[in-house]
Amino acid sequence: MNTVASRACALLLAGCGIASAAQTVSLPGWVCTHPDAIFAGAFEPGENAVPHDPSNGSGGVYPGVRTRSVHIAGLGSGTQPYYIYLPPDYTPARPWPLLIGLHGVAPYAGVLNYAKDVRSYWTPVALDGHFIVAAPAANEVINDSNNQPYAVTWLTPPTAGPNDYDMLAAVLADLEGAYNIERTRIYGWGFSAGGRVMHDLGVRTRSAALNASTLAAYSVSAGDLAGLACASLSDAACNLLLDNLPRKLPIDLHVGTTDPGFYTPVTSDYNRFAADGWTAGQTVFYSTFTGGHTYSTADLQIAWANLCPNAVVP
Repeated sequence: MNTVASRACALLLAGCGIASAAQTVSLPGWVCTHPDAIFAGAFEPGENAVPHDPSNGSGGVYPGVRTRSVHIAGLGSGTQPYYIYLPPDYTPARPWPLLIGLHGVAPYAGVLNYAKDVRSYWTPVALDGHFIVAAPAANEVINDSNNQPYAVTWLTPPTAGPNDYDMLAAVLADLEGAYNIERTRIYGWGFSAGGRVMHDLGVRTRSAALNASTLAAYSVSAGDLAGLACASLSDAACNLLLDNLPRKLPIDLHVGTTDPGFYTPVTSDYNRFAADGWTAGQTVFYSTFTGGHTYSTADLQIAWANLCPNAVVP
């Protein structure tokens, strides 16, 4: 049996044949209802085994809010800080789920605060759900008509030199080395421009670290496919892109009913996923709220409830 197949068998804790593509595992209900329970599975008849692929990292400071950094020459200043939260009961003795959260377009002088805000909004959700949150900051500076920097967004491929997808891969590698990350349960979330990036990561193979075969599930608040992932594609080509994914990875969509730029596109994305084989309430979720271009912890709680039951194995 080849290496990939052997790892898949070990993760599923059962005998199997050679794995040809990533697969979603629906976790037993207790994993999310009592996430501090001992990580074991298949105690009840018909219950799925809980897959494990621990990074076994150690040495990172815990618990609480922490700041770490990675270093990528040629990207921004060369040092990219990111902000994490580890619940008070974090222990490296067992692997922990991880959620990577991406902010929207930020003021030039406030981009680090935008990343910290993502961590802050997710903190109470992570406290209850017993998972780690990581919130990096974007690196593409936008200049005004006077060539003065006024905003920051995500630097995406294709581009000359390193980009923010390289930074996200470095953040994940750094976390896996410093903490015990459950690699079958890496989730993503993004708001606005960050949501567009999360779609791009989820449905296009532009990152070896974060893609449809490595993300257990992802969520987007006020971000659309047309903004990045399908920006240069016809409707038919965008549908083909989704059809060719290795699996119908679970996707959670949120948008405000008075968001002028995103309500209609996000609604259309939901309909596109449903038409392309995603199942409403199982592999694609759609939530609206009364409000505009924003997000709240209440939205993130709904998002986590939809993301949490999913794991991915090779």
